[in-house]
Amino acid sequence: DDDDDDDDDDDAAAEVKEVTLLKVTSRCLEKVVEFLKHHHTEKMNEIPMPLPGNNFDECMQQEWYRNFVGDMDRDMIFEILGAANYMNIKPLLDLACLRVTFELTGKTAEEIRVYLNLPELTPEEEAKAREEHAWIFEESNN
Repeated sequence: DDDDDDDDDDDAAAEVKEVTLLKVTSRCLEKVVEFLKHHHTEKMNEIPMPLPGNNFDECMQQEWYRNFVGDMDRDMIFEILGAANYMNIKPLLDLACLRVTFELTGKTAEEIRVYLNLPELTPEEEAKAREEHAWIFEESNN
């Protein structure tokens, strides 16, 4: 019987696989693991479309998930977006996208450019963008 126990240990050790995550920082990976551990005990409700509210809190009713991304700075949110996409963790990707959606809601094109850390357009690029995507440059009434 003792030999059988040893075999079980060997089998378990043989099943361990090393995963290399070159695109994910350790700081971000800690947050991903925290999310997955919580998600294992309390699944996140699917985010319905169209969105059921006008702000993040109205759309994300689950307090833990609301707080999880609500306290993150912009850099961490974007790291989480990249990691969730890279590791194919749809609920985390959806949650981070929801947070960014409401960060961008009501902002001007210039405010969005700054938030997303995009380079300034040349005058020619801006003229073309205004022609092709005029709605982006409209002033929000909010």
